[in-house]
Amino acid sequence: MKRVLITTYPGAYIHHGGGEREIHLLKDALNGAGIISDLYGPTSLPIDEYDELIHFSTINGSDLIVDAASGGGRRRILWPNLWFVTPPSPEHLDYLRHLVSRFDAVVFKSSAEERLFREYFDISQMDVIHIVPLVSRKFFRHGVSAVFKESYGLEDYAIWPGIIEPQKNQLTAIRAFNELDTPLVISGQVRCRDYFEQCRAEAGKNVHFIPSMPFGSELHVSALAHCRLFIELPLDFPGTSALEAAVLGCRLLLSRTDWVSEFLQDRCVQVSPLDVAEVRKEVLASFSKPDKFSTTMDIAHYTDFIPDTAATPLIEYLTRC
Repeated sequence: MKRVLITTYPGAYIHHGGGEREIHLLKDALNGAGIISDLYGPTSLPIDEYDELIHFSTINGSDLIVDAASGGGRRRILWPNLWFVTPPSPEHLDYLRHLVSRFDAVVFKSSAEERLFREYFDISQMDVIHIVPLVSRKFFRHGVSAVFKESYGLEDYAIWPGIIEPQKNQLTAIRAFNELDTPLVISGQVRCRDYFEQCRAEAGKNVHFIPSMPFGSELHVSALAHCRLFIELPLDFPGTSALEAAVLGCRLLLSRTDWVSEFLQDRCVQVSPLDVAEVRKEVLASFSKPDKFSTTMDIAHYTDFIPDTAATPLIEYLTRC
C-alpha cells in the first residue's frame, strides 16, 4: 500500500488559512482512497518509510524540506499555490526555479494558475496533474441555523472571512463601507499586525472585527449562509473560500481575476480590487436585490469540488506506478 508524506514550508501553521485547510482536506481524501498519508511532523514516520512526497507551497523555507526528502527513489510532487501579485525579483525567481526543478510532477487547480506558472517556469520535463479546488463537505448543507446572527445581533450584513494581511486587501472593502450604513464583518487570523491596526483605525462603526471562526463549524457555515453579501477582494485571487460561499448560495463580490472568471463568472460580480468607488457601487447594487443569489442552493453544481472527487486525478497518478 502506498505511503505519502505531505509537507509544507516551516512557518505554515503559525497562522491557519485556506492553504493549511487544503492540506488536511487532501490528506483525508487520500486516506479515503486507500493511500496512507501523513502530515510531516512529530507523528509522521521517518522519511524513508514513504513512497511519495507532496509539498505544498513555494514559500521560502520550502527548500529545507525538499532537500531533506531528496533521494530514496520517491517521487516529489509540487502543489505550488503560487500567484504573483507583482513580478518576482531575479533573485527570488532563481530560488523558485531551483526549487521547482527538484520535483517530478506539479499539481494545478485551475487553468489560470497553470498559465501564470508556465510564464516563469519550464515544466516540460515534469508530469502535470490537473484537479479542481477542494471544497469541504461541511458546506454542502441545507437548513443552516441562524446561530451567527443570534450570537452577534447582526442582520443584513456583508462578510469577509480569511487571513488579514496586505495581499488580501481588506482595506479597500473598509473604505468602501465607510460611507454606508451596511454592516461589514471581517473575521480571520492576523498575519500582519501593522496592517490589521491600519484596518481598525480606518474602519467606521459599521465594520465589525470578530475572532477567526473554527473552519467549517456551525458558526462559520451560519455566518456565510445568512449573509446578504460575501466579499473578498484580494490582490491575488479569492480561492476556495469563495467557492464555499457559492455552495451555500451566497451573493458574491470578488476581485476581477482569471481564476474568478474560470470558476464563478456567471455566479458573481467582479470588481477591480483597488477601486473603492466601484466596490461601493456594487455593494449598494447587491443590497438592493434579494438576499440570495438564487432561491435554490447551488450544491448540485459544485459536487465535483468535494475532495474525494476533486482529488481523483492525483489519486490515479499516485496509484498508477
